[in-house]
Amino acid sequence: MTCAILLNGDYEDDAYYLRLVDAAQAVVAADGGHAFLRRHGRWPALLIGDFDSLDAGLLAEAEAAGVEIVRHPARKDETDAELAVAQAEARFPGEIVLLGALGGALDHVLGHLAILQGLAARGRAARIAAPGLVATVVRAPARLRFRAPVGTEVSLVALSPDVVLSLRGLEYELSGERLSPTVCRGLGNSLAATDARLELSSGALLVLVFDGRETFAAPDAAG
Repeated sequence: MTCAILLNGDYEDDAYYLRLVDAAQAVVAADGGHAFLRRHGRWPALLIGDFDSLDAGLLAEAEAAGVEIVRHPARKDETDAELAVAQAEARFPGEIVLLGALGGALDHVLGHLAILQGLAARGRAARIAAPGLVATVVRAPARLRFRAPVGTEVSLVALSPDVVLSLRGLEYELSGERLSPTVCRGLGNSLAATDARLELSSGALLVLVFDGRETFAAPDAAG
């Protein structure tokens, strides 16, 4: 099962996002993310937030339609994205896909990356998906197979000081080497083979693939 969570960021290619929404088994909207759904005649299973970025008419329409709504005060410790993810974790098994997570204020984009880290720490598959970039966080031990086309740019960012990884089928391969969170080694790589793979033996790693079709093969499917 996949749960799509719509956030209040950029939706620069409606068809791309609609494909992901329609393929998901559950859809959650966080505050202003609901507006994208209504522009295309979709309803979420759950609408959550403090509703400071959603038109009052859209909120009233959702209430009248019987959509489950979870309200939170504007003064709170969590962002609307965090609240939506917490509900998705509790209600829906499987992967969480964050949509509309990019293009907004930098602090919230960084917050969405932090959410990926938290999900990975709890063992939950998750990714941020956009037409030109898909991101996930993996924690050791982990293995994944890239599914984007040959030539796609890939960047890797160490999130902990103990990252040790191997890369096969990329332009720059590694074999049991370390990446540091204080240097840029790992950026600007690319896929050189159809069976390109990553194996992380230690630490936590942010994986950025600059192709919206990347889905990240589950570690146990990498063979």
